[in-house]
Amino acid sequence: MIRDAAFKQLLHACKGYSQFTNGNSVEAGYKPDYVLKRSNEYIILESENSSSRKTFVGGLIKAAHFLSGERKGILVFIIVPKTNTTDRAIANHLRKYLSWVADKTNLRDVYVIEANAYYQANLVLPLLGKKFLSVAKKV
Repeated sequence: MIRDAAFKQLLHACKGYSQFTNGNSVEAGYKPDYVLKRSNEYIILESENSSSRKTFVGGLIKAAHFLSGERKGILVFIIVPKTNTTDRAIANHLRKYLSWVADKTNLRDVYVIEANAYYQANLVLPLLGKKFLSVAKKV
């Protein structure tokens, strides 16, 4: 588990993207943990230590709302797995909600990755890189 403040200070990266915000509001009522931006494309990262599936659905809906109009992008949940909250279980749970909002948003993809696979000793995987895509579960 990593504290929220520490997660926001990690050097999250994806080729061609730069930091947009790390915990600040991107629209009224929505403060994702970290956001990368390239033109009108966004990568939203949410670090979740919770096992509440409502938290994940809420995060997906908020990201879907933000990624509308000219904004488009993806959402990545970095989770601490628990008995009932594995990366695969959360990805499967979110599938029906992503499908439900698909025609109302420019949220293209959602990934779920276990924290210990995403970062170790303050080093993170490059987002959307080969290693990331091999370990993250795509919704």
